[in-house]
Amino acid sequence: MRVALLALLLLACKKDEPVVQDPTPEAQPGPLMAGFASQRIPAPVGMGTVGYGPFGAPRSETPFSDLYPGTTDLMLHPEIKVTALSRGAGFEVIFVRVDAVGFFQQLRRAVVLALKDRTGRDLDDALIFGATHTHSGPGRIIDGGGFYDIIADTFFPEFYRLFVDALVDTIAAALDDLAPARIATSAGYSAEAHADRRCEDGAPDYENGAAPFIAIEREGQLQGIVAAYAVHGTALSIDDLTLSQDVFGAMEQSLEDRFDHPVDVMVLNAWAGDMSPHSGEVPYLDGASQPPPFQQIAETGWQFAEDLAPVVTGDLAWEEEPVIAAEVHRARIDREAIGYADGEFPYEYGAVYCEGDSDCDAGTTVDGLDQVCLPFNATFPAPNQTVMSTGRVGDLTLVTFPGEPGTALAEQVMADIQADWPDTTDILFVGYSQDYLGYSILEDDWWQGGYEASGALWGPRQGSYLAEVAVKVQGRFQGADVELDEPDPITPFADPTFSPYQAEEALGLGTVLQQPAASVGPADLVSLRVQGTAPWLGAPVATLLGAGDAPLMRPNGVLWTSDMQPFHWHLDVDPPYADSLDPQPRAFAWTLDFPVRHAVPGVMDLPPGDYRVRIQWGDGSETTSAAFTVAP
Repeated sequence: MRVALLALLLLACKKDEPVVQDPTPEAQPGPLMAGFASQRIPAPVGMGTVGYGPFGAPRSETPFSDLYPGTTDLMLHPEIKVTALSRGAGFEVIFVRVDAVGFFQQLRRAVVLALKDRTGRDLDDALIFGATHTHSGPGRIIDGGGFYDIIADTFFPEFYRLFVDALVDTIAAALDDLAPARIATSAGYSAEAHADRRCEDGAPDYENGAAPFIAIEREGQLQGIVAAYAVHGTALSIDDLTLSQDVFGAMEQSLEDRFDHPVDVMVLNAWAGDMSPHSGEVPYLDGASQPPPFQQIAETGWQFAEDLAPVVTGDLAWEEEPVIAAEVHRARIDREAIGYADGEFPYEYGAVYCEGDSDCDAGTTVDGLDQVCLPFNATFPAPNQTVMSTGRVGDLTLVTFPGEPGTALAEQVMADIQADWPDTTDILFVGYSQDYLGYSILEDDWWQGGYEASGALWGPRQGSYLAEVAVKVQGRFQGADVELDEPDPITPFADPTFSPYQAEEALGLGTVLQQPAASVGPADLVSLRVQGTAPWLGAPVATLLGAGDAPLMRPNGVLWTSDMQPFHWHLDVDPPYADSLDPQPRAFAWTLDFPVRHAVPGVMDLPPGDYRVRIQWGDGSETTSAAFTVAP
């Protein structure tokens, strides 16, 4: 009894010791999943484009443009494409390719926050936004004023909100599409699909045609490709008044059509600041003539597919448990961070258009070039911070760059990373990504002048500074003790307020003004003209109907619609917008044309037979043309 009482007393007097919990195990990657989604950018025909500057452009007034002329035409409808790779939360990379001149960090932040509201997840690290740099994408999405109005037209609040919503919807759809997958990584090369356009860099015709890629297999079949390639993504000019994906759309479509089943191809831009669209010896067909920009777009697409198809369909090493990881980092960019001395590039808020004479002789420079720039001011400053991401997908190291890097600058970034981390193999370098700071070239190259030098927002050392930051960001990812002064994420543009635009009443909806010619040959264009809905409801979608009114399919088994090449829309409005922009009933005459046979192989070559065109309008109604015959 005494023993029992003593034991109880000892237990009662013993101090409570803290309960030691097992440490929470770190999250581990799960099975690999992949998902795909795409969606039109909700830009009406009539929207102004972006990137050229509106001075001297043809006059074309619409309700959807301001400083820039409004568009009247459409070819390769601008879109958003998303490819998501996931091994669970924290082990994800989500590629978002957008037909835009650049992707600004305020817009990126708005999408990140909207996705968090919708999904409850912070996907900041995972999201990799890349712009194709088409100058025929829609503008009016930058609430910056000043210089930004010159490059992108004035801010259009309602369109901006629609654009953010479309980005969020497409990303969410790709995540909903996740299914078991495996990947392979490798690199192709295309020397001919681009050409050096900059003489001032001291290396005429210098190019780097590397095209690293990720191949994605689901259900035992190749279903997706994510590649990066350097080409300045614009063949159309502001005078063409055309909304378009431009050359990147043709590159993707041409490669997709090398398969006999649907494969989602996404091509991200790389070091394209000094690389023009190009092609080599195209084996032309006898077909209908195309306007020169449309021809060049098709030629560049054909060349890229010709060079990449053998590699992406070759013998690849497939992985079921690849590394899938990404991190986002932010860095200051201003005179102090770059390290300018007193008197060097003396612009507190940044400057552009340093318009000295260009000098193609690498042995000489343009004296005083940093003293003759157009300055930003305190009201409309250049960005003082930027965003970069790094990571890994299988054997590819991921590096992003905020704007338009020249080839030599990108090569220095990749070489420095590989020198610091010798195990690094191929690098998926994504330019025009996460943010936009104009052109970035090496400092020695900047002093040669020229167009690319004039477009750096922070002067001669911008490129070299950002190259150093990119290497530091990679060091952070590798776990090195790297000093990087990281600001907080930028605040998105203020949530816009607006009165919703109401689509105008369409007069004579469905009235066919011009039927296709009853009989056409290989060198002819098929053309029809129909009164349709207002452009605010979206561009019409046409499909070709063959025998038994069966829709025509592309070589890869995907429905062939007028959102793809070689279809071309033109819109005429009556009463014209030039007479009055006030809302009123109007007749919207949409003209569709396309070649029976395109001169570039693989774009279109209709076999003999009978066809009709079915058009779906923005209100859901349809119009079907009379039949036309392609003669033998």
